[in-house]
Amino acid sequence: MIQERAMLAAVHISIWTAVKHDRGVSRDVAERNGAHQSAGRYNKQLLRGADKLDQLRTLAGQVRQYFYKITLPWTDEGYRLLPGNLYFDLTARMREFEAQFEQGVDAFLQVYPQYIEQVRPELNGLFREEDYPTAERLRRKFGVKLEVLPIPSGNDFRVQMSAEEQARVAREIDSNVRQSLVRGTEDLWKRLRDVVSHMVDRLNEPEFRFHATLVTNIFDLVELLPKLNVTGDPELNRFAEEARQKLCTYTAQDLKKHELLRLATASDAAGIVSRMDEAIRSREVEQTEEMIPSVESILDHMSAYMEAPAAA
Repeated sequence: MIQERAMLAAVHISIWTAVKHDRGVSRDVAERNGAHQSAGRYNKQLLRGADKLDQLRTLAGQVRQYFYKITLPWTDEGYRLLPGNLYFDLTARMREFEAQFEQGVDAFLQVYPQYIEQVRPELNGLFREEDYPTAERLRRKFGVKLEVLPIPSGNDFRVQMSAEEQARVAREIDSNVRQSLVRGTEDLWKRLRDVVSHMVDRLNEPEFRFHATLVTNIFDLVELLPKLNVTGDPELNRFAEEARQKLCTYTAQDLKKHELLRLATASDAAGIVSRMDEAIRSREVEQTEEMIPSVESILDHMSAYMEAPAAA
């Protein structure tokens, strides 16, 4: 069961925006131009050149990037699928991120008064002391939190209703889980295809500079992919292994210097992309056919719904 191999995870990051809506200025601008007060908003940038705050924003981006790297899409509410074998990797890395974030907040708050004085003459008449929270209040506007939940199962559903309705809702929960797993696997296919396709594009343009990431991005992904492949898609694993063997043997500089090696690798990469595209199209056809319900299943569903007795 997928509930035994994976879980759901979300990362919640909060950072003070340092932006304030100035209602007075917005109202004055509207009145001077004969416009309705809701026609526009004037937002003040409370800080400028606050490098310590910018560093926190950069760190938040790094946290999200890492989290997205080792998880798969699940819902639009921020939860993503985390394979069980990556749980300890994630929690260990998140502890490091949280420690860095706390240190960054401390460093920012130490120079926060200086940032305020720095921006005072720039804002001039727009400056308001009350726009700036105290350091104690401001600290509460920053945070990094990892949330982990079990994957829902139809067997966990317990509500007072008819047996038929319980069975129907349980089936819907399990169906939603299966559909989310399909989306996660599709994301893995796309990740691998995109990084290999990028190599094809770059190798066919030798006049451009080759970065080391041309090869290392593929290597990092094929190393991680088997752990993310919670559905055990064998075809996806085969493509990943082929990419490892054919595309990760030489460095970007090797490919830049040796034309024959570059052409051969470009050909191998293009072949992988072509066969992946064919496999993806075949999968899409199969999934479409599976999503079309039979007339019998529709009638059964309607019958169960219409004949189910009302809950006591």
